[in-house]
Amino acid sequence: MVAADIDKLNQIFADDWVSVGSSGKLVTKESVLSNFKSGNDKLEAFEINSMNVQVFGNVATIQGSVTEKRSRNGKEASGQFVWMDLAEKRAGKWVVVRSLGSKVK
Repeated sequence: MVAADIDKLNQIFADDWVSVGSSGKLVTKESVLSNFKSGNDKLEAFEINSMNVQVFGNVATIQGSVTEKRSRNGKEASGQFVWMDLAEKRAGKWVVVRSLGSKVK
């Protein structure tokens, strides 16, 4: 995300990926990739503070916290966030299928 590598992000997120962002709105893969392509969403730096992974066959949950330096639509959006991803092994590759994130107040 820092490099805005659209091809890599396209591989990480499943085509049917949906997230509930910090604002409570649903976000799709198409909208995330579009925002990175246009420069509306810029992640300048991040540090993963913690991460826990649990694998259940072809499904895994990933929970963690991260500190980000970023801007969205030209406005500062940095902070500490907690998040959870649901990944599924499809055609031999892990992809993120659902996400949830919230800014720590």
